[in-house]
Amino acid sequence: MSELNWDSFLRLSGGRQRNFEQLCRILVRRSYGKFGSFRARAQQPGVEFHLRLSAPCTLGSPERWYGWQCRWYDLPRGRSLGANRKKKILEAISKTEEVLPGVTDWVLWTKYPLTKGDQEWFYSLPTQMNLILWAEDEVEEHLEGEAEIYRRTFFGDLILTDEELSFLHSQSTARVKERWNPELHQVVDAERTVLKKLGRSAAWTELEEVADRLAEGCSALDSLAGKLPQKLETDIEQLAGSARSFISSLLSALSSVESGDFEMLSDVLAELPPTPKGELAVIPRKLRSRQHHAGLTVTNLLSDIRTGAKLLERLGSDLNERQVGIIADFGCGKTFLAAQITGRQGNTPEGILLHGGELGGNHSLDDLAGQVVIQGHRTSTMESLLAAVDAAGKRAGKRLPIVIDGLNEAEDPRKWKALLASVIETLRKYPHVLLVTTVRPEFIEEVLPLELHCRVEIPGFRDDLHGALDKYFEYYLIDSSDAELPRRLLDHPLTLKLFCQVANPSRERVVGVEALPGSLTGLFDSFLKQSRDRIIELAPRTHMYGSEDVRWALHQVGLDLWDGRSRNVPLFALRHKLGDAGRPWAASIVHALEQEGILTRGGDGLDQVSAAYDALAGHLIADALLSSKNRGELESWLADSTTKTALFGDPSERHPLASDVIRSLVGLFPRRHYGMHLWSHLDEPERTTALVATSELEGQYLDQETVDCLEALISQVPETSPYIFARIWQTRGSVGHPLNSDFLERVVGPMPVSARDLRWTEWVRRNSQDILVDLRQLADHWRSDWQRGERDLLLVGWVKWLMTSTVLELRDLATMAVYWFGRGDPKALFDITLESLSLNDKYITERMLAASYGVAMAYWADPSGANVRRAIPQLAHGLYEGMFAPDAKYSTAHALMQDYALCIIELALRVDPLTLNGEQLARTRRPLKQVESPFAAANAVTDLEVEDVDRAFHMDFENYTLVWCNGS
Repeated sequence: MSELNWDSFLRLSGGRQRNFEQLCRILVRRSYGKFGSFRARAQQPGVEFHLRLSAPCTLGSPERWYGWQCRWYDLPRGRSLGANRKKKILEAISKTEEVLPGVTDWVLWTKYPLTKGDQEWFYSLPTQMNLILWAEDEVEEHLEGEAEIYRRTFFGDLILTDEELSFLHSQSTARVKERWNPELHQVVDAERTVLKKLGRSAAWTELEEVADRLAEGCSALDSLAGKLPQKLETDIEQLAGSARSFISSLLSALSSVESGDFEMLSDVLAELPPTPKGELAVIPRKLRSRQHHAGLTVTNLLSDIRTGAKLLERLGSDLNERQVGIIADFGCGKTFLAAQITGRQGNTPEGILLHGGELGGNHSLDDLAGQVVIQGHRTSTMESLLAAVDAAGKRAGKRLPIVIDGLNEAEDPRKWKALLASVIETLRKYPHVLLVTTVRPEFIEEVLPLELHCRVEIPGFRDDLHGALDKYFEYYLIDSSDAELPRRLLDHPLTLKLFCQVANPSRERVVGVEALPGSLTGLFDSFLKQSRDRIIELAPRTHMYGSEDVRWALHQVGLDLWDGRSRNVPLFALRHKLGDAGRPWAASIVHALEQEGILTRGGDGLDQVSAAYDALAGHLIADALLSSKNRGELESWLADSTTKTALFGDPSERHPLASDVIRSLVGLFPRRHYGMHLWSHLDEPERTTALVATSELEGQYLDQETVDCLEALISQVPETSPYIFARIWQTRGSVGHPLNSDFLERVVGPMPVSARDLRWTEWVRRNSQDILVDLRQLADHWRSDWQRGERDLLLVGWVKWLMTSTVLELRDLATMAVYWFGRGDPKALFDITLESLSLNDKYITERMLAASYGVAMAYWADPSGANVRRAIPQLAHGLYEGMFAPDAKYSTAHALMQDYALCIIELALRVDPLTLNGEQLARTRRPLKQVESPFAAANAVTDLEVEDVDRAFHMDFENYTLVWCNGS
């Protein structure tokens, strides 16, 4: 076995003392940790770490307690320690006896053996502990067997320096430069989740925030000394003590996260104080029963203790994760996130980015690791790579990611399920490594092992869309101030990028957003047309291109991708087919397509080309297939068993871009062959799949037959309804689009309540968090802008159906949004309210009545409310006919609905006494006497001088009352 190369050790990043201490701790814990209780603490007095044996081993019998002081003395071999170093050793021994009085064996571990004189001095020190000296021989001894890997990561060929990590990252990201632009990076929830699992301290600031709140609570209790009930004083002191213990645990945990000492963090989390229970948990109730003002302080303190306990539990769970699966559809940002989280962040070095698409069917994890070259040599095994990255992470005090991007692009993705499962146990030995895999949703079951419990989805920008739009529009110099953006479409990162590229490809001046396609197919068409025009314009005069030349090149790429059943086509074969082989590369049409970001080169020796995105490749294939066949040929081609297998067969048999091709065929069919849709030429179950995908098209491409079939599909095939409802969410306010909120009304309106609950209401519940965000934005818009148009009428129709939700907060917010809509167009709100009387879900009618009542009460006495006063009598008359007349259809309305209706009728009578005739009035007079009280506040309004037209009655959704507010 070779001697240790201490010169390599000296070149490691990080301080020598820190690295030596880390190495010693790793070796002791690896060799002896299983035989007892191993503990380490930041700033541990006396020793860096200690081990209390509970089983016999080569160190000794059970109950022996070892402590190690590891010192890297920058002294040449044979040099004496000197007085100052001896003094510190004495202090360390004394401190150990004071803090850890049970330690039986105290080890001083140095690089070189002490001189004979220093050894005699050391062994003669006065202490009850057994003094032991370790040096480089013990390092050698403990770097054998399974620990051999650490010889290579601290002294040998697996040392990853910061410079090498930076180079490896730039090398990996060069392959995805078309997809990764750091200037456009927008953090999303999936990245925040991964950063927490990487132990980034910035992701765990809540620990300090809760600790600060607990400290404030303890100080507040200290100030109440002598003023607390005597019977509770002892319990409160005990609660404060528990809070101080949690403060210590929270700050210790945060310190361990900041230093990257995850082994030490495990010890902190293993010794957490218990959360208050029993008598301590009921202190707030006892204080409140005594009406003592300390009740709030103690309540908050108890709540923060529980919050802190949950945070620490989550911290331990997150940092115990060794493997994470990132799931996202095409273009949703898998590669962007992979490149970003493996990039340098402040003082955190780069991680490792691997490309799953380069894996052949016979490859293993070791072949995957072989993509990484360390010190001029390919990494031989996956464990070697894990150990090298783990050691680099230890030295940096950070957890580093190894990301396998696009594992579904491997030649045989199914093989990797077992391989990823096999590496989970190996990962447990390397706490400074997090293995991340990215995969498309349709490959989840084939690629991700069942043992991989942590799966994080990237659904798009979602709550971060506003920030993403700002970044993209600023970068692409787009002024969107006067545009109505298709936000649901732009929620998709790739779509947003294409949208911006099509809107302002040159980025030379600020442009506005004009009419742009509303589907990915339309965007690809526009993108390719712009690229084609630029290629023609910029072609060298010696090698000019026409429009047909570029079309033929794209057509040939699509056919080759399809016929080759691959993501790539051979570069030289393609150039030969295009008659391009004799041209210089700079004048090549393939080069021009690469420059435009349509094609990208890859594979060994750069001898393969592929589309820049899988979705674009699918578009090129579908376009080539459709343009090469007439209607009759298309029908026979689709019916052919070979085609069905390639598009819809088993994963091992179908084309690797099958899902992208199907999506593109759906979008291109009506564009290339007028009046045709893919779904109408397929049998079940493929027919339903294509029909659902057809809903993503722009309205101009949806014929009445397709719309009718989509409507029937929601009732006949319930599992398809979530996809169609999601599409309606995007197009709900699009005037003229056949799938706007009017379509929703036709679909869910006639449904029995039970059927609607199973389909629509359940979909709303599952998406309630995103819908709440959307509703807040909509309510704020209607509150700030009182102009109403056709789009607003469609939007309020959508919001009306959200009132069926079983989520109370969502129903309340929907009611508030409708109220603010009505403030801008009372008559429209009143008309919709009357229409809602016929609905079979009284949730909607009740809430529409509440919103109408709110608008009526806000305006009936307001000088600027003439339009409301004109509309109230018509509303009141409609409510009477619907709810109180002898032949009323909706007389079964419950008491709360009647109260709202009767209050509105009385308001109408005050505006116009002739709203109801005498007989009608007599029918409603008795109920009206029961609801006189709600008008006390309203009557008082008439005596006020209304100076601010924004004064309004606001809905109080807790008890359905109205509260007078000065100002909105």
